[in-house]
Amino acid sequence: MKKLGIIALCSLSAIAIGLSSWSLARSFMPEKRDVEYAMYVGTNDKETYQLEIPIEEARDIVHNTLMDHFPNGFTMYEAKGVWRDEKNVVTLEYTFVCILEHVERAEVYKTADELLVALNQSTILVVESLASAVTFYQGSGVN
Repeated sequence: MKKLGIIALCSLSAIAIGLSSWSLARSFMPEKRDVEYAMYVGTNDKETYQLEIPIEEARDIVHNTLMDHFPNGFTMYEAKGVWRDEKNVVTLEYTFVCILEHVERAEVYKTADELLVALNQSTILVVESLASAVTFYQGSGVN
């Protein structure tokens, strides 16, 4: 009887460890984690490889398009990108980087479609990544 009890206890322990491991593994699965999108929106015209729209106007186009699609917020900053195209032409390009949290993939691509046309771009780089944590920190005194 003692041997049967030990086997049962070991079996229950193995099940408990298995369930704990499954719970831990599930916490790292994509459907349980927030997805962050980053869109890199260039400003050089796809035909001329030159800036055809003034930066201020391009900034307004990107900002207004993002506001239309993501009224709850986003982060947008400016950068300079460098890329080499299929013709081996290296281009330095003024770029808007747009960080999007808590949004749907379809809406990100719909926004990119509009910006492709509005800024006459051949591509917009969209990076989709799993966020390790997303917190709206309010300070150490807030519970």
